[in-house]
Amino acid sequence: MLNIKKYLLVLMLCCLAIPAFAQVVSFRLTGGAEAQHVFASELYGAKWMSLNHFFKLFGEIGEIDTRTWTLTATLSGKEYKFYANSAFYQINGKWHHLPTTVERLSYGLYIPEAEFIRVLKLDAFPDVLSDPSDGHYILSPGAFSVTDISIREMKNGTIVRIGTNTAFRKEHCRVWQGGSQYLYFSIYGATADMNHLTRSYSEGVIREIVPVMAKDMLQFNVKLRMKIDGMDYYIDPETQDIIISLRHSYQKETTALDENSIKNRWLIDTIVIDPGHGGKKSPGAIGPDGTLEKDITLDVSRRLGKLLESKLGVKVVYTRDKDIFVPLWQRPKIANEAGGKLFVSIHCNSSESSRAYGTETFLLSPKSTEQSIAIAAAENKVIELEDDKERYEKMLSPEQYILSTMAQSVYMKESEVLAQAVETKFGSRLGTHTRGVKQASFIVLIGPAMPAILTEIGFISNWKELSNLKKDSYRQEIAYSLYLAISDFKENYEREIKE
Repeated sequence: MLNIKKYLLVLMLCCLAIPAFAQVVSFRLTGGAEAQHVFASELYGAKWMSLNHFFKLFGEIGEIDTRTWTLTATLSGKEYKFYANSAFYQINGKWHHLPTTVERLSYGLYIPEAEFIRVLKLDAFPDVLSDPSDGHYILSPGAFSVTDISIREMKNGTIVRIGTNTAFRKEHCRVWQGGSQYLYFSIYGATADMNHLTRSYSEGVIREIVPVMAKDMLQFNVKLRMKIDGMDYYIDPETQDIIISLRHSYQKETTALDENSIKNRWLIDTIVIDPGHGGKKSPGAIGPDGTLEKDITLDVSRRLGKLLESKLGVKVVYTRDKDIFVPLWQRPKIANEAGGKLFVSIHCNSSESSRAYGTETFLLSPKSTEQSIAIAAAENKVIELEDDKERYEKMLSPEQYILSTMAQSVYMKESEVLAQAVETKFGSRLGTHTRGVKQASFIVLIGPAMPAILTEIGFISNWKELSNLKKDSYRQEIAYSLYLAISDFKENYEREIKE
């Protein structure tokens, strides 16, 4: 009889220790979102809710250490840490204090409902409120800045429209491709309902779109079904929506209006020519006989512009069309504001050794050889003559440079194809030595929202090449070689659009 009583007592204690999971605390991310129910239990006369379950639904669990019973999770871009049997917790490493300890029930950590709402109001969701109609908590009752996302399949591409109610600028946005199957698009300072914007598609180039909050930005992780040929993005001035255009092969039939729309979007109808250096501040490299780089580059640029206008019928925009000084940062700005589709910067090379000779063409990349770094340093040196040097400190900061190269990587393939075409024409027509296509950190290539190259048309420090560069006929041949390269690139680039 004594054993039976002892057994019943142990059984009753065990039952008391089992949390009553039938209870829940309900949350909605926004007023119109679907309710999510978090496990809860009655403990010490109050309702306690599961931290594990909440972060699984609304954040991301990083680690559950069952040795120390520590929960590490991310919410709204911040790292949270809670400890079993402790009244202390952390947000991004900063310690905070609770009026009670966090308890471990079964395999999870529990916290009083009222205390956790205060935790949420402290940082992640300062405006959280309780809906009197059903008792659900609304985490973000205010309007999100990103409201919707939709896609439109076209003959030669896909248009992704991100609806917003905030006037974002283009510099708030970054788009890049991570391998052939993933595309990433980030909007700094944006907020959104994660559940509402998650998308999946049974056909088309896009397989899935998953939004993620990371620190101070909203990022869309886009999974693709196929490799795309290129991409671009802009902000619709009327609706403030962000439009991402993906170029790829034929998907399905579209209307004539759709075809004309995408054709006009991608045709190379405006080419920006950037004559290197200029004005009294920036003569560029100086030949042994006093010849100035700025004069040669301007002459070749004008000759190229005339060929492009007369033979291709395109609009040509010069970053300078006379001997004036134009800061490096303004040149990409001029190109973007003109709606340029190609950016070609023309320079003369120089070396301490008079034996160095030949042409070489560059595109922007963080992966540069020591020789490329030296050349870029020489071309970038002009910033020492400019008034607003702080602008370049920001442009060349590690964080900003990475973002800039990621943005330019959208056009990396096209830039490389154009650069190779230029070097091929130089080699076949000029009869000079081609030093090939290279990558370097030229400031003038940071910013153009289009395929962009910088070509060094010869060494002004080499007597033989200087002699050639001073001849009208040779400069005309350089311009014609560039025209042929651009013409071939334009034809191949537009072929898929016209088909």
